[in-house]
Amino acid sequence: MTRYIANITETLRPGIHKVATIEDNAVIPVADLPAPKRVEIVLEGGRQDPCMLYRYTDVGEHCGDTWHENLAAALSQAEFEYGLAEADFAQVNDADK
Repeated sequence: MTRYIANITETLRPGIHKVATIEDNAVIPVADLPAPKRVEIVLEGGRQDPCMLYRYTDVGEHCGDTWHENLAAALSQAEFEYGLAEADFAQVNDADK
């Protein structure tokens, strides 16, 4: 597994991620998710395979995630939300367990 990790210094789209409920087949936003301070893109396969973008608070609590079709799409989302470029990420290759 490969992870790309970056610290967030700016949130360009505050309030974009919500806690919600479903009532009568409609999604009803309830509250904003906590603001992240760190993001991780996790690849189970290669750069062209689907991956996840995870968000964490300043105390390391999970505060949201999104699925992306490949690394480029996840990096694009990180740029859209936080102004992060690929160069802002540290690559970590986790040993197989």
